[in-house]
Amino acid sequence: MFKHLRDRHPVAAACGCALLQLVATLSILLAGKALLPPEQFGKVKLAAFASTLLVPVVLAQMLGLWRDLGLQRFRVTPFFLASLLVCVPFLLLGLRIPEGTTVAGTVTMQAVNAVAEELLFRGVIFALLIRLPLGRALLLNAVLFGAMHLIHGVMDGDWAAAGHQALVTILGGLAFAAVRAETGSLWPPIILHMLLNLSVIFSNGEAARATGTLAIADGVSRALQLALFLWIVCSARASRMRSAEEPQPA
Repeated sequence: MFKHLRDRHPVAAACGCALLQLVATLSILLAGKALLPPEQFGKVKLAAFASTLLVPVVLAQMLGLWRDLGLQRFRVTPFFLASLLVCVPFLLLGLRIPEGTTVAGTVTMQAVNAVAEELLFRGVIFALLIRLPLGRALLLNAVLFGAMHLIHGVMDGDWAAAGHQALVTILGGLAFAAVRAETGSLWPPIILHMLLNLSVIFSNGEAARATGTLAIADGVSRALQLALFLWIVCSARASRMRSAEEPQPA
C-alpha cells in the first residue's frame, strides 16, 4: 500500500510525510507543556528532537526509499563549493560565541539537526517529489520545509515571527534542494545546512543589527540561496532544450 502511494501519488505522499513529522513533533511538545512542570520542558524538547530522527527512518523503511536517499556516496562538485558562499555574508560580520553556549555543544546540536531535517526533506521527501518536473519538485520540497517551521507559531503564539521564519526557511530549502539535485548526494546539503546555521549562530549579528549590516548580510545570503535554485532549474531547462534540438537517429 505504501509503495503504491509512493509511485502513484508522490505529492500526496510527500505532504503526508511532512504532516506526520509536524504532528509527531507538535504532539510531543504540547503534551509535555500540558503535563509536565516548566523545568522539565527541556526533556520534552529533547524527545521532540529525537522524533525528527526517528520519523524519517520509519518513513524510508515503509516507503522502500533507502536506495534513493543519496546516502551511498559523498560527492563534492563545484556547485556545492559555490553554495558555501551563502555563509560568507554572516561570517563577514565577525564571530562571537553566544553567552551560555559552547562551540562543541552547538556544533554537535546543529550537526544532528541538519542530519534529521535533511534526511526527511532532501532524503525521503526529495525522493518522492523528484518524479515531478525539477523546478516544481524543488519548490514544493522547500515549501513543505518552510511550513514545518510554522510550529513556532503554535508553540509561541507569535505567528508573525513564525511566518517570517517559514519564508526564510523556504529560501534555505530551495538552496539545500538545489545542492541535493546537482550532487545526487544527501551529504552536501547536510553540510551546507549545518554550516549555514553555525554561521548565523556564531556571527556577530547583535552588534551588526544596530548598524543595519545584519539585514544586508541576511539579504545577500538569501539572494544567493535563491540564485542556487534558479541556476539549477535554468540549467536543467537548457539541457532539455539542447536534447530536444539534437537530431534523432533514423
